[in-house]
Amino acid sequence: MPEPSWPVDAARLAPGASLLAIARVADAVANADLAIALPSEEAARIARHVKADDRAARTAAWSLARTLLGAALGLAPAAVPVVRGANGRPGLGIVSDLDFNLTHSGSWVAVGLARGGTIGVDVEKARGLDLWTRLAPDFMHDDDRTRWSALPEADRAAAALRQWCGKEAVLKATGEGLAGDARGVRLPEGGGLVVRAGRAFLTGSGSLPAAAYAFAVEVDAPMLFLSAGAGWERLAG
Repeated sequence: MPEPSWPVDAARLAPGASLLAIARVADAVANADLAIALPSEEAARIARHVKADDRAARTAAWSLARTLLGAALGLAPAAVPVVRGANGRPGLGIVSDLDFNLTHSGSWVAVGLARGGTIGVDVEKARGLDLWTRLAPDFMHDDDRTRWSALPEADRAAAALRQWCGKEAVLKATGEGLAGDARGVRLPEGGGLVVRAGRAFLTGSGSLPAAAYAFAVEVDAPMLFLSAGAGWERLAG
């Protein structure tokens, strides 16, 4: 069987499988396969954002999410029923064992799907060390902050970025979102299992140009797809 050429071909997940698709906003906007009409209420909500970059990123993220969900559920992308749960987490408005999550930051968007468990994904653009130094007490456990402070200065910004993404992915998977205490999320070095609220999540992260991504999922590690200009590349899974 040929390898799927892009994430839609792989979106009909088997039980216990998951998928993560990451794209540059510009690539997603230019992709004819993602040129879908969003539901009017969703499009209106996006249009209320003042900054054009925010509107473009949200449109790209939801277009990718709806395209993948439509393929997974056998529905037209605009017909996928989406509802908001606790803390604003999006979910499906039908009974299904499929879960999804989406994120955007800077020039990147990411969408995760999981069959038989929940998934949280996060992507975050790179930021300077000064900002991470100010934020560290708010999202790092004291022990983690001690180890982070001992890193060479040149490595600290990237390490903080990966840690932030990993914690956000876990909190999005549990549904806590920004209301959760990120300091209580202890990430294993290099990825692995995190137990939160009595549930076990497999975590992982990686670097992107001027950004980073992370996932937390209750099922198998995701197939990973990354946009590569006009097409997609399958990197893992």
